[in-house]
Amino acid sequence: MEALVVEKKVLQRNTGRNDMLKLLAFATMLVDHIGYMFFPNEMLFRIIGRLAFPIFAYQIALGYSRTSNRKKYVLRLSVFALITQIPYSFFNPDIQFNPFHFNVLFTFIAAIGLLCIYDMGILKIKSFIKHKNYKHLLYGVLLLALAVILIILPEVISFMVKDFYLEYGLLALVLVLLFHIFQDKMEIAVVSIILLYLLHGYYRIALWNSAYSSARFWSNLFDFTFIWGQLNFQNGLSQLQRYYFNAWGVFALIPIFLLESINARHIKLNKYVGYVFYPAHMALLIVIAVMLKAY
Repeated sequence: MEALVVEKKVLQRNTGRNDMLKLLAFATMLVDHIGYMFFPNEMLFRIIGRLAFPIFAYQIALGYSRTSNRKKYVLRLSVFALITQIPYSFFNPDIQFNPFHFNVLFTFIAAIGLLCIYDMGILKIKSFIKHKNYKHLLYGVLLLALAVILIILPEVISFMVKDFYLEYGLLALVLVLLFHIFQDKMEIAVVSIILLYLLHGYYRIALWNSAYSSARFWSNLFDFTFIWGQLNFQNGLSQLQRYYFNAWGVFALIPIFLLESINARHIKLNKYVGYVFYPAHMALLIVIAVMLKAY
């Protein structure tokens, strides 16, 4: 047990905060949401906004590793996830109430759970390699299998509950996991994240053309002729549109790595600024949208 605790500490990365990245994420998220609410035909707003989420995912992965108290970290996320859910449920151009659409803070809570399960699984497998205890191997395999189940669970629920939506879902969970696994191997991280976005676009082609029929989804998934035709439809892959629109997020890797190499520790934000900004800016945009509709 003592060896496991030591190994767990080794997995943690002790890095200073870089709030320049947070400021960039806030700015690009605001641009994205302004475009979403008021300028739906101006895709530049949404393209700029694709930079925000990978930055937040990266910081969640680092926050998980360096926080001194994960229980408090998760509790803080949970409180603000519940607060944010009120404006988020109305956050759409028509101000329609969507109670089964869950904001990204819930996704990040699930991501932290995923990282905990993954780390425990890896530690058990490493313990097996060292001590040849097959019980540890069994626990490790079961924990990693549980991690896979957690990754696909939001997609499974969305098939079963038509109106269910967990923001960024599978993409978010895997992205945070990749940032965590390769946080000290950035070259591998870049390749794996590009591959993730390519595979996610492929998955979206199969999903969006399935009418949420599981049989049609699996048929689409292995129909490579159909997938290839959809890839070329409206230049989706070459211009990062339609199924591959989220792949603009790959370009967030550039500011992530550039700003991480800059010593900007003198820029400090209160840790609650981001938590408050997220629901506050949505509430403000909703109020503005309602006022515009009234006139």
